[in-house]
Amino acid sequence: MKHSQFFFIFLKKNNLTKFKFLYYFTILFLVFSCQKDKIGIVNSSLFQSVSYKKNSSFKKIKLLDSLVSISSQNRNDSTYRKFLFDLSDEYYYNNENKKSYNITQKVLSLSIIAKDTISITKAYSYIGDYHQISHKDSAYYYYQKAEKLNRLLNRNYHVGKMLFKKAYILFFEGNYIESEAQVASALLYLKKENDPEMLYVAYSLLGLNFEKLEEYQEALKYQLLAKNVINNINGTNSNLEKKYLYNIESSINIANIYEKTKQYDKSLQILKTLLTPKLKQKSLFNYILVFGNIGYSNMKGGSLKGTDNYFKEALNLSRENNFKNNITYQLLNLGEYYAIVKDTSSSIKYLYQSLQLAQKLKMGEEIKKSLQLLSQVDYKNATFYDKEYIAISDSLTKAQRINRNKYARIEYETSVVEDENKLLSTKNTYILIGSIVLILLLVSFIIYRYIKSQKREIEFRKAQQKAEEEIFDLLKEYQLKLSIAKELEQNRISKELHDSVMNKLYGARMQLGLLNEYNEEEIKEKRLVYVDLLQEIEQEIRTISHDLHTEINETQFDYTNLLSNLIHLQNEIGFTKFSIEIKPEITWDSIDSLIKITIFRIVQESLLNISKHANASTCHVSILLDDDHLALEIKDDGIGFDLSATKQGIGLQNIQERGKTISAILEIISKPNIGTTIRMKAKIGSL
Repeated sequence: MKHSQFFFIFLKKNNLTKFKFLYYFTILFLVFSCQKDKIGIVNSSLFQSVSYKKNSSFKKIKLLDSLVSISSQNRNDSTYRKFLFDLSDEYYYNNENKKSYNITQKVLSLSIIAKDTISITKAYSYIGDYHQISHKDSAYYYYQKAEKLNRLLNRNYHVGKMLFKKAYILFFEGNYIESEAQVASALLYLKKENDPEMLYVAYSLLGLNFEKLEEYQEALKYQLLAKNVINNINGTNSNLEKKYLYNIESSINIANIYEKTKQYDKSLQILKTLLTPKLKQKSLFNYILVFGNIGYSNMKGGSLKGTDNYFKEALNLSRENNFKNNITYQLLNLGEYYAIVKDTSSSIKYLYQSLQLAQKLKMGEEIKKSLQLLSQVDYKNATFYDKEYIAISDSLTKAQRINRNKYARIEYETSVVEDENKLLSTKNTYILIGSIVLILLLVSFIIYRYIKSQKREIEFRKAQQKAEEEIFDLLKEYQLKLSIAKELEQNRISKELHDSVMNKLYGARMQLGLLNEYNEEEIKEKRLVYVDLLQEIEQEIRTISHDLHTEINETQFDYTNLLSNLIHLQNEIGFTKFSIEIKPEITWDSIDSLIKITIFRIVQESLLNISKHANASTCHVSILLDDDHLALEIKDDGIGFDLSATKQGIGLQNIQERGKTISAILEIISKPNIGTTIRMKAKIGSL
């Protein structure tokens, strides 16, 4: 179970103590690691249900496997990531460490994608727990990463936990000085939090480091602090059992220090109070441990009678329960005991068995102790055992040095990576700033160019408008000059008709009148006919002369004529029949010149487009008043086009641009084979 119990069992026995401790401390750490970092609560009611808890481990694993496949399609949110952490925990509870690790790797990937730093930190801690048994350097590396992230997040409690886990690995590798430094740093953070269990294991580990460094006063100080902290653990049923086991472990640790300082009476006093049926029922391993330690303190204190029975009982119980490490310890104890009582053959037998098992289990300190005792007891082979002892000592020393260098290198390489990341971050910052400055300059340049182009466009539009007004004025002037010339010509014709033709006709009529004096009836009638005809001609010429004179007097600049002339001109150069309708109620003199210019240009542009592209038979242009708007419509029966699919040409763009200049509402309607209609409405007096 994750973080449920901490089995700090530290045996007495001089050189035997370390490996007995390591065995139990490993169990402790595995159990402690089960809790991992609690980040939020996963709402997995299934895992908390009574029915789930009653299932066998096999059924639980089957259910967990099904949950993995069912949940694989979930979206990457915080709830799903928390569920995966909970799933990883459940696999861990059921000794499926590889599956737990796979789930953790998955949630790490999801957390990185989601940039969820807290979950990334938690995943690193989980991965460290997975590696800590067989790949301690990897475990140390991931704890280091988790620690750094927790520092960045100011999660001091979790920084303390990572420091403790690193300290545990260093202790296991025999690097007691570094382990002491790490756990001392951990306590600076953990003391501020209300977690007595973490304080207990931290104080205990610190005490064990001082014990290994033979600073027994400091070791006793911290083991007593650890024992006092146990009382602060809450009194629930599960915690009461924890407190009982913690008290057993703490008492063993304190008794071990008394044994190291040769205070055997104090050691025995503590150990004998622990040896109860309850301990045998609750923790058989601890019971065997205490049983063997009592024998060892008796032996070291000089009470040899019956001491071997303690060792033999502990050995038998260890063999029955396959506690291999403890078997090694008890064989070594028996070998030492028989060496003291001068039973050489028995001593060699047990010591040799101890050596073989220690070599098989790779228990370095136990190998050294067995070789040392064998060289003292087995005189014939003493030289061999001494050489083996030196070789194993050198090997262990070298291994410890390598381990110290390895973890120092991990710290160093981590710091180098951090420095490189900082340097890279600084470079990236400079690059980012440079990029931002460059982008700002580029944007500023683009804005400047845009403003400048807009200014030029405005100036161009003003110039264009002025030019069009000038052109329009020239057209007006041209039409006025044309009208004046027409007037002069009409006056000339009128005068000539009046002064010449009329006089001549009048003279002819008078002559005919005189000739009518003849009395012949037939001649009279004929003459009268001619006289009447001349009168008709006279009247007709008078009428023409009068009409010409009236038209001259009424001729002024006429916008309607300008448009009509445009239509007439277009009819002469194309195949399309153009027509125009302009409502007479439109008072063109009151309409702004820009509107008139725009309408003229739009009509001109439209007629040109129709002649070139529309293949139209007819086109009708109409201009009328619609309330306070001037409405223009140009409609043809040509081939049309698809507005959505066709890229607009220059002609249509020009029409739209011209419409915008007078804030007109422009509508273009066209479909293939149906024709095209252009409608524009401009508010009169809006400019």
